[in-house]
Amino acid sequence: MKSLEKADISIYQFDSFNSETSATHLIQGICNVRSLSLTTDAAIFLTSRLPIFHNLIEFKYLGVGFNGRETWLVEFLHCVPNLKTLTLNFPDDAGTRWKALHMKVPSCLSFHLKEIEISYFDPRMIEMVSYFLDNAMVLEKLKISTAALTWSQKWGAQIKLLQLLKRSKKSLIVIL
Repeated sequence: MKSLEKADISIYQFDSFNSETSATHLIQGICNVRSLSLTTDAAIFLTSRLPIFHNLIEFKYLGVGFNGRETWLVEFLHCVPNLKTLTLNFPDDAGTRWKALHMKVPSCLSFHLKEIEISYFDPRMIEMVSYFLDNAMVLEKLKISTAALTWSQKWGAQIKLLQLLKRSKKSLIVIL
């Protein structure tokens, strides 16, 4: 799997020990990919056991139904120092209450991340978006889909999103 360029993986937890070990081995085996799409229903592997993905420039993450995903995601971003494109897809029923992140900023946010796309935006994610905008120094485009929101929620979210401070002066916020 060392020559694999692109991976699309879905991992679901069945029993905690075997699932975590298998998932970690799988992820370690694909550490040379340039593009990774990961779907998971739990923070199944510890980021402390993950390798550095030096070649990964495109990461799509679909997290379904588990809390603590924002912390796991930021920890994972420390494993992808050259990431340029980040796509987050959290279905409306995921149930996570997003919170402010006071963690060490991943180097990919500071130096490489140029595009972030968030599908299924929920107003509870405003602090996560603020974290990205505040720390992504070379960000060029933030694309947010508000299709799952009511008209009044869309209007309120749009006002809040456009008031957020941006570290990158050339970043464009696109709200769909």
